[in-house]
Amino acid sequence: MFRGLFNFRTKQLGHIPVKTKMCVLPLISYDEKTETLDYGQCFTIDVVSMSVNSMTVRHNDVLKKGNILEFRTKHALEDRECLKCMSFKSLPETPSFSSFIGKIIWRSNEEAGVNIIMMKEQDKQAILKAMTDKSKK
Repeated sequence: MFRGLFNFRTKQLGHIPVKTKMCVLPLISYDEKTETLDYGQCFTIDVVSMSVNSMTVRHNDVLKKGNILEFRTKHALEDRECLKCMSFKSLPETPSFSSFIGKIIWRSNEEAGVNIIMMKEQDKQAILKAMTDKSKK
C-alpha cells in the first residue's frame, strides 16, 4: 500500500492559488503486516497553491524536508478527537477533499513544497476541474 512513500518522482503540472487551512497528521510509522499507521500530534497548515500532484504550504517552521504527512480537510475529519479539537472550528468548509498523503520535498523558513504521493481519483478530478475553471477566467 505505501511502497511509494519513499520512492517518488516530482512532476509539476500547474498550480492554482488556494487560500485554505487543512489539518495535518505527521506519519510516525507504518506497519506493513497490519497496514496500521501511527500518527503524531495534529496541527493546521495554510495552503498557498495546489496542483494534482503537489502543493505549497505555509508552515511556521514546523515542517522538515522528508516529513510524510496526511492532509485532511474539514470534510475528511471523522475521529471524535478531531471533532473536539479547537482547530476543527477554524477549518473552512471548502475544499472538501478526502484525506491524502504527501512528502515535504523542499522548505524555506515560511513555506514548504509537498509532493502528493497518494490521493483519491475523485480529488484529482476536482483539482483538475478547478484548474480548468481558473484558466478560463
